[in-house]
Amino acid sequence: MPNFGTQSFYFCNVQNCNAMKKENILQTLSFLALKMENSGTALLEAIAPDSIAHLDYTFTRQNESTIFKEFGKAETGEIVEKLDYVAGFLKITNIQAVIMIVAFCNKFQDNNIDWNDIPKFFNVKSMVLLPLKKEFDYLVSSKYLRRIGNRRHSECYEIEQCVMESIMNRHPFDPGVLKEEGFDRYKFVKEISDLIEQRSDEEISTYALFDRSCELEQQNSTLSFVQNVQKLLHETKDRVLFYEICDDFLANGETGINYTLKDMYGNPSTRFQISRELMDEKHILMKLDLVSLLRDTMFSDSNLVLTEKGKQLFLEGDFELFAKSKNRDQKIICPEDIPEKSMFYDDELLRQLNLLKENLQEERFAELQKRLDEQSLPKGVAALFHGQPGTGKTETAMQIAKATGRAVCHVDISAVKTCWYGESQKLVKRIFTDYRQLCEKEKLKPILLFNEADALLSNRQNINSTSGSTSVAQTENAIQNIILEEMEKLDGILIATTNLIYNLDSAFERRFLFKIRFNNPTVEAKQSIWKSKLSWLSENESRTLAEQYNFSGGEIDNIVRKVIMEEVLNGIHPDMQFVEELCRYEKIGNKETSFIGFRK
Repeated sequence: MPNFGTQSFYFCNVQNCNAMKKENILQTLSFLALKMENSGTALLEAIAPDSIAHLDYTFTRQNESTIFKEFGKAETGEIVEKLDYVAGFLKITNIQAVIMIVAFCNKFQDNNIDWNDIPKFFNVKSMVLLPLKKEFDYLVSSKYLRRIGNRRHSECYEIEQCVMESIMNRHPFDPGVLKEEGFDRYKFVKEISDLIEQRSDEEISTYALFDRSCELEQQNSTLSFVQNVQKLLHETKDRVLFYEICDDFLANGETGINYTLKDMYGNPSTRFQISRELMDEKHILMKLDLVSLLRDTMFSDSNLVLTEKGKQLFLEGDFELFAKSKNRDQKIICPEDIPEKSMFYDDELLRQLNLLKENLQEERFAELQKRLDEQSLPKGVAALFHGQPGTGKTETAMQIAKATGRAVCHVDISAVKTCWYGESQKLVKRIFTDYRQLCEKEKLKPILLFNEADALLSNRQNINSTSGSTSVAQTENAIQNIILEEMEKLDGILIATTNLIYNLDSAFERRFLFKIRFNNPTVEAKQSIWKSKLSWLSENESRTLAEQYNFSGGEIDNIVRKVIMEEVLNGIHPDMQFVEELCRYEKIGNKETSFIGFRK
């Protein structure tokens, strides 16, 4: 124990303190610390006679008036009065106040307090004060003290920061202040994470980590998050791991398996066992679909991430805010953000597109799904748009979305096909999981758009064990199997576009309800496009361009863009000759000169 009499935290000459008149709490604590140091046994006997009277081998009946002999009647009254003041200030009993005085003094010396410090301080055996152990437990459970580590095999404590702030600011302490100040699920998981850090620093044992975590759960049992987690996960160790994953989610989204388990467990055997369960995806957190695995790469540890179910469990009412932010990252395009464009189709293509579009109008779509369900037929609508580049496949999907008032969930194929084995499968699963979540949230089911889906829908590969690309082939096939399975149980709308229809795996054919071919536009359609894009062209000029150049709509758009650039440079419309020059050099194969599209 420290020598209180020599410490710099004594703020005044406490020996000359007068009777209590809203006395400075710091002065009062200092005064009592001096008295406890000088005659702790007498003070203890005075404030806790009922707790220790039966242990008469230390305190005899003749010593009941020891405190009066030690200090005199007047000073004894002052001591008791000051103890009453501290106890009232902190809203605890006098004996609990003595423990808090010791903890407060140790805090200023950057020391902790353990149970053994109290008997040492009063110069008695531990057994004498054993009946007072429950006072320690109360102060911990009521958040006056915090378990922070161990001194050999004895638990250590320090005074809670909120109590320190109350003392230093001289504001009477409110025991319910923590909950009143919004101790929510975010602060809760941060507290758990702090405990794990203490275990990592070997300040506490794994047992103490779980014990303290249970205490935090009990103290915050009114939190719906804690209640829901306890219903799902019956083992403390599983709940603590889940809390840590939630805290990491707020920080960086992912939890490294090896690092986290090393922080939680000192026993390598235990770490290995739990790690194996996680890597094999057999852990209870995986079985309940709360957490998913991101396997290790060249640059990182294997990581754990919250699933959508896990995020909903943790975020509760804040999930909507998170989802909106996430949707922006996932390229969710609202119908009002899609520019309306005039599209030109031949009669057959227009008939097929109208059939699709009209059935996606919400009233008809709801009736369609109802009737399909009654006949045990797949309720989802999947359409494949195929044809040459620039024929309007993607833009048609966008215009259908706008016409039916549906959002578009645009999938980035390049992001899905990662080079790391195992990652692509998880990303594909996540796409469909996110889409289902979006369908449940939105009033109208969005359109899931796989643009340029050749890479995902191509022919499955033969796996040759002697080939160096076996793992790549396995990954490609696994991706396609996932998509086939998800399309089979699709409850929404999927549109895929591809330029390479002959690479399409035959297994996908029956999954697509619509297989719509986009040909290059007819002469009439091309003339309409030219005229709509360059309104200053005459009928003959637009007809000439349509007949002489077999362009797709996208290629015509390229030429129109260069015409506009010419107009910006010169302030006038270019002539027909210039437009024809641009047309001749649009195709990459036509490179007879170095002309780049601008006139001098």
